[in-house]
Amino acid sequence: MADIDYSELEELTLNMEDENGVVTECELQFVFEYEDKDYGAFCEVDSDTGEFYFFVMNGKTNWKGEPELEIEPVEDEELLEQLVVVLQQIIDEEMNEDDEDDEPELEDDEDDSVWDEFIHKKLEE
Repeated sequence: MADIDYSELEELTLNMEDENGVVTECELQFVFEYEDKDYGAFCEVDSDTGEFYFFVMNGKTNWKGEPELEIEPVEDEELLEQLVVVLQQIIDEEMNEDDEDDEPELEDDEDDSVWDEFIHKKLEE
């Protein structure tokens, strides 16, 4: 990863213009490393299509200690396919983490009380 903190770029947006002159505003959703390069996955603002645009993120700190960022679109189709797979894995992992966070955890006392109840039932038999 680069020597800048990408979390500072949470609200990074960029405008993309297609061949017809239509401008689309996109915002940064994910930054991840793949094969020793940093990539950003951008998604259209106000769109539910789930379509991502991938860019190489070249972040570095200048001589003043300020972050500088160069963004280049990924145009290699094979690489784009690989990045889609990597991004899907990242999204799946995040969803699994969220599911685990939603599960109620038993307090130690609650867990012990279940075992105590089980042991007392067995002793009474």
